[in-house]
Amino acid sequence: MTIENTFRNSKEKFKVSDLSEKYHQSFNTLIVTFQSKVLKGLLDDNLIEEIPECKFGSSHGKYSIFKLIKNPNILFYLSPIGAPTTVGILEEITYALDIKNIVMYGSCGVLDKNITAGKIIVPTKAYRDEGTSYHYQPASDFIDIKCEHVVTDILESIGVDYVKGYIWTTDAFYRETEEIYEERKRQGCIAVEMEISAVQAFANLRKLNLYTFIYSADNLDSTKWDKRILGNLSVDERVSYFLIASEVAKQVSHKKDI
Repeated sequence: MTIENTFRNSKEKFKVSDLSEKYHQSFNTLIVTFQSKVLKGLLDDNLIEEIPECKFGSSHGKYSIFKLIKNPNILFYLSPIGAPTTVGILEEITYALDIKNIVMYGSCGVLDKNITAGKIIVPTKAYRDEGTSYHYQPASDFIDIKCEHVVTDILESIGVDYVKGYIWTTDAFYRETEEIYEERKRQGCIAVEMEISAVQAFANLRKLNLYTFIYSADNLDSTKWDKRILGNLSVDERVSYFLIASEVAKQVSHKKDI
C-alpha cells in the first residue's frame, strides 16, 4: 500500500487526550515560528512572557510556551522544524489550550527570485511532498491554504508588501534535486519549506484555522545554491516578522470560524 492510500477517516487507536491533559485556562490563537534566534529579542522587548507550568515538545525535550503581554489570549511557541514533529506538538497544544487559530510563519527557499524579491510570501496552495498530511487528508498533489485571503487582507491593511503563490512543502531538503526543482516551478511553485501542507491538512481535520506566511531566505533560483540571508537576519528583523504575525493573530482572534 502506497502513502496515497493511507488516509482512513476512522477512529484513532491512540488519541491526543490519552497523553495530554486540558490546561485550566483556554486561549484563542497561537503564533508558531521556527526561528529560534527571535526569542531573546521578544523577551528583551517585553513582548512575551513565559507560562512557567505550561510546556510542550517531544522526546528531545519540552519547550516553554509564552503569552503576548499586550494580548494575553494569544500565545507564542517556538517549534522544532519538520512536518511530523510540528503537527504532533500542535495536536497537543491545540487540544490542551483549546486553540482555534494558528498563525504560522517562517523562512523559505526561493524558487523564483524575481517574483519573491523583498516580499512576504502568502501561500495559496502547498505541494504535498511530505508524509504527515496523507494521514490527515485524502491524497492530492496540492492542498489549498484556506485562509490566505484573510492574511492578504490584513497585510494590505497594515501596508506590508506581499506576493501570493504556490509553495512546495518537503521533508527532504537535501533531496531538492534539479529535476524536481524544475518540475515544481512548472507547477507554479515559487518557494519551498517544510511544514505548511502538513499543518493545513491537520487544521482541516481538527477544524482549526491556519493563517500562514513565509519570507525568503536562501535562493535555489540560480546556477548554484545561494545561502543569502539564511540564518543571518538581525534580531530586529526577526522581531519585525513576529510583529506582523502578532497583528494577524490580533485581528483573527476576533473573527468567527472561517
